Amino acid sequence: MAQMTIYIDGATQKAVEAAAAREAVSISRWARERLKEAAAREHGKGSLDVFYGCIEDESFRAPADLPVSNDARRESFD
Repeated sequence: MAQMTIYIDGATQKAVEAAAAREAVSISRWARERLKEAAAREHGKGSLDVFYGCIEDESFRAPADLPVSNDARRESFD
């Protein structure tokens, strides 16, 4: 696995340390996961594919099929 060195300010470092501690993971793992997520988002920019499946809100579910009995009666042109 490759290594990367980044430079961040003290406040950001403290925030990263706290976030990693909340998730009970190492700072390296926390940063790696966030970088992978950011890289994936950037890769998908300009494509609607990036939005597929991103909304998990209950209000965005496909509606149930309506019964055929609700269809309007159709006239024949014969």
